[in-house]
Amino acid sequence: MLAYASGNFGKALVFSGADLTILFLLTDVLKLPGTLAAGLMLFAVGGDLVFDLLAARLVIRWRAAGRGYRWAVTFAAIPSAAAFALIYAMPALGLHRAWMLAAAILIFRGAYALVDVPHNAMMAQVTSDSRARGRVSGYRLLFSTASALTIAAVLTPLVQQAGRAHHFGALALTGIGAGLAFALTMLLCAWASAGRRTDAAPRPCTGDGIAVPLRDPMVLGMGALALLTGFAMPCFGRMLIYLGSYVVDRPGAVTMLLGAMTCGQFAGVLGWTALTHRHSKSRLLAAGHAVSAFGMLLFAMTIAWPPGQLAAAALIGFGFASVFMLPWGLLADAVDVVQWRHDRRFETGLFAFYLVLVKASGAAATATIGWALAALGYVPGAVQPLAVRLGMLGLGLGVPLAGALLAMLLLRRFTLDHDRHARLLRALDWRACRQAGAEPVSGSKRGLEKSSGDGVTLAGGTALSAQARQSMSRSIAAPAAVRS
Repeated sequence: MLAYASGNFGKALVFSGADLTILFLLTDVLKLPGTLAAGLMLFAVGGDLVFDLLAARLVIRWRAAGRGYRWAVTFAAIPSAAAFALIYAMPALGLHRAWMLAAAILIFRGAYALVDVPHNAMMAQVTSDSRARGRVSGYRLLFSTASALTIAAVLTPLVQQAGRAHHFGALALTGIGAGLAFALTMLLCAWASAGRRTDAAPRPCTGDGIAVPLRDPMVLGMGALALLTGFAMPCFGRMLIYLGSYVVDRPGAVTMLLGAMTCGQFAGVLGWTALTHRHSKSRLLAAGHAVSAFGMLLFAMTIAWPPGQLAAAALIGFGFASVFMLPWGLLADAVDVVQWRHDRRFETGLFAFYLVLVKASGAAATATIGWALAALGYVPGAVQPLAVRLGMLGLGLGVPLAGALLAMLLLRRFTLDHDRHARLLRALDWRACRQAGAEPVSGSKRGLEKSSGDGVTLAGGTALSAQARQSMSRSIAAPAAVRS
């Protein structure tokens, strides 16, 4: 599980690193107009939405041909790393035209999607245990946070220094180094994730596709959660520089606030991951939103007290650790729920569906912030009127606070705890054995002896006891009961 989660270090290194540095590369190094640079970035975001769906279709075809997620990650890791390095080598190569930059960015985003989609979907196969999936979600965020610190401490300063001094050779070497680190991380992740699973056999790819059942309540719930996670919650971090510069009027405090939030996130990864063994992921996710909401209220109340703001930022980071890590574990459980309801395992499709919604809502949030500031009359570098400062508070604190409250209401509908998920897995194994004509008890030996009594699954069916399964396996009425 750690080997699988380590892939998030490489992915965050190039994807988040590109988001933070490519715009600077376009404007300050290649001297493109701001509108053209922004248009290229928006074009890249639009390409992401298409590439994720195309990548999902390719991965589904490869799996049908016997090539799994690890093969897809291995196949696309080196081209993606090479495309990333090419972007940073373009100034040294004299490639300054807009269409060349657009082509290089699109090639990188397309190749990255072929790594991102299968790596995320692999989570549903790394482990089938609900508690273990919570831990894996924590491990993923831990590696992503470590990558964020690497970007802030190494990649961004190197790009800034190379760009401002016009050391294009050093800039190219920086891109090559980051690309190599990404490729090695993903190749090692795919190789080390080949260990034998001990909790269950890999579930087959039965009817996977990108046309997921959108009317299914679980799919709708995960879609709504993706929109809230991508749109509302990141607004605090994106508005923090504006809040520090114009509302709090302490620009130097922004770095300290970001550091406090990162430290809180590290503590949150450890804390929430430890709690996943006893508590369901949906409850912990709701608790994370509650902690984040309380932190934002505390931030608003201590707007003129720097120590209180640092404490509030750390508390928000602690809550954000749950907000950004646990939906992936819930999504892996959702794959099992949808398989039970529709007798099709939309594994790659559901992960691509969630990725598209998160990225689209994130892009919409960035655009909304820009449009709102322009409509309020924001002037960079000037003293902002009261209406603009109130608007900044609304965008930075009001939007994520409303998103946290909506997410808490939504998560009350997620009732799939660890025990229910375990019963659901036993029911899926039993159904598979019946369809294959095998003895259901011996075919799904795992955990059946621990099952006793009736229980209700999230799909609304009845999870039979071990004694009932033994009786039904010897009854001529078993096929009718399976259909029921």
